[in-house]
Amino acid sequence: MKKIILISLLIVPFSLASNAQLKFGIKAGLTSTSIKVDEVINISDQTDFDEIVVKGQNAKVGFQGGLMARLTIVKLYVQPELLFTSSSGEVEVTSLNSGTVVLSEVREQKYRQIDFPIMVGYKFGPARVQLGPVGTIVLSTDPSLDGFMDMNYEEEFNGATWGYQVGVGLDLGKKITIDVKYEGNLSKLADGVKIGGETRNFDSRNSQFVASLGFFF
Repeated sequence: MKKIILISLLIVPFSLASNAQLKFGIKAGLTSTSIKVDEVINISDQTDFDEIVVKGQNAKVGFQGGLMARLTIVKLYVQPELLFTSSSGEVEVTSLNSGTVVLSEVREQKYRQIDFPIMVGYKFGPARVQLGPVGTIVLSTDPSLDGFMDMNYEEEFNGATWGYQVGVGLDLGKKITIDVKYEGNLSKLADGVKIGGETRNFDSRNSQFVASLGFFF
């Protein structure tokens, strides 16, 4: 159902094309992703440790690319996009046994996903301001906890999640466009993690900055 809603929201802007200027293009860019997590997970099926502490650390650079369209009515515009995004961030994972540190490692969490931003903006000459929702469908991930201390670990991601983007842009002529945006989350990325057959609350939300270059045909 969530996927149908995402696709429907992409179709709506295109239906207005008969009364406005519509153009299509491609875009690519870099992301800087931070994983916002600070969780303590109790473990009952291990003998060497009884808790795991997970904390977000450094942002990592990723990339995204895909298709875009822009429907302009005077100075207002709607810009839906269909993007493949590969992003990652670092987390510190520490295992404890009765409060004593057993092992602490900085590990990388990677995501590969499809993003559906739908930006609404206003133009000031070549400059623009914009904001809008972004839907995300996670395709695959390399979890930060996978293989840590030989745990039996499995993430349970939601089928589709929602976030928001806000930013500025600059149009260079009629074909080249530059965007700088911040992306935050409005819903949980995951329902939890399954460790040792038991599901535990763990929501590895992430936020990111995106800088992209686009070209309209």
